[in-house]
Amino acid sequence: MAERALKTYRVRIDPELIDIVPVFIAHRRQDVASLQDALAHGDSSLIRKIAHNLKGAGSSFGFDTVSAIGERMERAATQGRWPAVAYFINLLARYLETVEPVCE
Repeated sequence: MAERALKTYRVRIDPELIDIVPVFIAHRRQDVASLQDALAHGDSSLIRKIAHNLKGAGSSFGFDTVSAIGERMERAATQGRWPAVAYFINLLARYLETVEPVCE
């Protein structure tokens, strides 16, 4: 079966921030790895902390989707809905692989 191409999400970035966007994305990828590890080890406190930080950081750089995922992940972790937390971690990872920052 042929693999489906992932949709690319174009995000407009403030020209003053465009140079630091690769660092922002690299840090979010590190967050994904930390979240996966925290989930595997049942560290709900770390998951909530990272999700809370995602919620605040995303919009600051123009990545509202990162903030939305962080908000939903934090809520799911607070409620102990671990399958939902895993879903949001995977959603964040896919988003980071397909986002295309543009400066217009």
